[in-house]
Amino acid sequence: MKKFLNLSKKLVNKFFEGNSNLFKVFLGKSLRPKWLWFGLTERCNSRCQHCNIWKKQPAKDELTLKEIRKCFSDPLFKDIEIIINSGGEVLLRSDIIDIIRLEHEFFPDACLNISTNGLLPERMIETVGTVLKEGIKINASVSLDGIGEEHDKMRGTPGNFKKVDYLLRELVKLRQEYPRHLTLAIGFTLSDLTIESWQKVEDYANNLNIEFIMQWYNQSSFYENSQNNKNQNKEKMYAAVSSQPKTIVREKWLRFIQNKSINFRCFATETFFILRCDGNIAPCLSRWDEILGNVRNNTPTEIWQSDKAKEIRRKIVNCAGCLNCWAVEWSVSTSFYPRLIFYLKKPKAILDRLKRRD
Repeated sequence: MKKFLNLSKKLVNKFFEGNSNLFKVFLGKSLRPKWLWFGLTERCNSRCQHCNIWKKQPAKDELTLKEIRKCFSDPLFKDIEIIINSGGEVLLRSDIIDIIRLEHEFFPDACLNISTNGLLPERMIETVGTVLKEGIKINASVSLDGIGEEHDKMRGTPGNFKKVDYLLRELVKLRQEYPRHLTLAIGFTLSDLTIESWQKVEDYANNLNIEFIMQWYNQSSFYENSQNNKNQNKEKMYAAVSSQPKTIVREKWLRFIQNKSINFRCFATETFFILRCDGNIAPCLSRWDEILGNVRNNTPTEIWQSDKAKEIRRKIVNCAGCLNCWAVEWSVSTSFYPRLIFYLKKPKAILDRLKRRD
């Protein structure tokens, strides 16, 4: 009952917050971002079949710790609630622990996320263990696209699964030691190449009591995979997606498989954005090459209020939509009405959400 009351309170607060956001948009006022996807590096030590980022020349001029500090000190970041630290492979940054410390310093109440391919298990264990000892809450996500050799083949790296398995079991031990500060997730990318593996990976996650997150095979210039097509086995894909907890992302995914519209009011460059490792600000992964500006040349606030930013926002309003889980979630959280309608149509989804948080 306590969980239900807490969730109900949050839903009511989000409802009024959504009204406020829409009112500001109607008046032409800019919103302040609450969510950030931070690409720490484009370097990668994996050879994934889903992604070709490892084939291209990575950006060499990564933001330094001093530059990140200067960036985060800008008023634009005042309301940040969630940071997803991603790459490339974030653990290839020698200063990854200092970056997380810095994020916690500026955003002590924010949810900090770190994702990894698991090829550097000891480095990940050291990173997570160190920040936990310092009282920093962290969500650790590990990619897993199959069991045993299935995963190694997908990731193009022999022995990858063995390292992931070791890492996850060690992280579970850390979670037992810091149950209030560490949450874990396994990220699985569904495509024609992994369609036969999803159930085994979900069972594996359940056995370790780790959240299983099924993700769409996203295509964009970020991944350098725009010419690939790995979403063809629609019947099996529909069954796999249908098996997942009822969420807005799931419903839109099912519509996508049925060739139906998945359009929604996207709030990229309004309540969330991407900070690339070289200082460029972009709307999202799908619009990776649409640059608002660079924090080395202008302050984040100046970039946010620039004519270029306004131009890109006008384009985004007409976006056909995507299935990127955080882009959809952050957008519907901004206005809240899509989520309200969803819960009114599917009230059992609230109970499913509560169960997932047990």
